[in-house]
Amino acid sequence: MGNSLLAAEAGDETPHVEQDFTRRVAPDPRREAAGHVGERLVRRRRCRLRGHPHQRRGRHLPRLRRGHASPHAELVRRLAEEPGARSPSPPPTDAEKVRSWLSAAGAPLLASRPAAGPLPPLEPLLAEGIALSHRDAGLARVLPLVLWLNRGRLDHQALVRQASLRNESQALGFFLELAGRLGSDPGLMARALRLRDRRRTRARPFFAQAIGPRALALARTRTPALARRWGYLMNMDLASFAAPFGKHKDAA
Repeated sequence: MGNSLLAAEAGDETPHVEQDFTRRVAPDPRREAAGHVGERLVRRRRCRLRGHPHQRRGRHLPRLRRGHASPHAELVRRLAEEPGARSPSPPPTDAEKVRSWLSAAGAPLLASRPAAGPLPPLEPLLAEGIALSHRDAGLARVLPLVLWLNRGRLDHQALVRQASLRNESQALGFFLELAGRLGSDPGLMARALRLRDRRRTRARPFFAQAIGPRALALARTRTPALARRWGYLMNMDLASFAAPFGKHKDAA
């Protein structure tokens, strides 16, 4: 009887064990579908983080086969061979020496020592003066005058190239337009407009010195509209440039 009870109990437990085991391991279609979706989302995120080839910019550009030259190779070669295309940025020049040379070129500046020897070419000299004007407000006031006095002797292409080497194309355009307006010269204003970078929509301080919130607020109120169009803020109105220009424009 004891054996029959044990057999009965064993016979009763076996189906339940198999049924429980089957319920635990049986695949759930909904769970598998959710798992596949999760794996796809993880893979997609990894592709974005790693920069999947199909999500990189330029994926629609045609691939060049070996032995086939790019159709733009000739244009790139000619640009590289242009004068100044591979020229490094010029080394910094002594500020006092630049002031003395600009004074000899017509700028009403007080130099601690006179210019020694012949003047350098006007184009790199003016470009160096524009770069220096971010730290010298007195020099900035007279640069439109110097451009006006030497307008007939300037090689404007060389001037633009020299300013570009110093990352001063926008500042050159600003001073050229200012000289054209003060001297009523449409030619200078037309040359200035060619340098306008319309991607610059946010004004920044022209002078390199750090200024506080009050000085910045004052610069915003005093900045001429012409300077703001070129993307600059300065605590100087047009009268600051017009005074030396009107006094010395007939010096040539």
